[in-house]
Amino acid sequence: MAAPKGNQFAIGNSGRDKKWDSVDTLQKDIDDYFESCDKNLVFAGHKSDGTEIFKAKPLPYTIEGLCESLECDRDTLLNYQKTEGYEEFFGTIKRAKNKIQRQKVENGLLGDSNATITIFDLKNNHGYKDKTEVETTEIIKPEKIEFEGEN
Repeated sequence: MAAPKGNQFAIGNSGRDKKWDSVDTLQKDIDDYFESCDKNLVFAGHKSDGTEIFKAKPLPYTIEGLCESLECDRDTLLNYQKTEGYEEFFGTIKRAKNKIQRQKVENGLLGDSNATITIFDLKNNHGYKDKTEVETTEIIKPEKIEFEGEN
């Protein structure tokens, strides 16, 4: 017998309330993450009067960084992207992951990121796969075998 609607054990609800009560709330948190990456500052030295100098150095977007900013783990993020009961959030998570993926691909093409790490990440977080094709051109000819005593 299925649990009554609204019950904590109904489909799409593991007993916890959703972390975000609306798509807008989730989108704001995602936007805050991207903005924090874009506005990252690093120490660049001191002026002659001793004042510290900082320069802008954007951080790369990552699934792990997004999860840390959202205070959730990757599984929670996947639930909000694919699990029944979370349909209203699917597009929001997909757009965020696409933005992360786009930055990785573009940084890889520009040579601004380590190729090995980029390939690993794209395979593990964005569904990329290596495709191997094998083409065989060897021709096998049947051999005639003769036995002694045959006519």
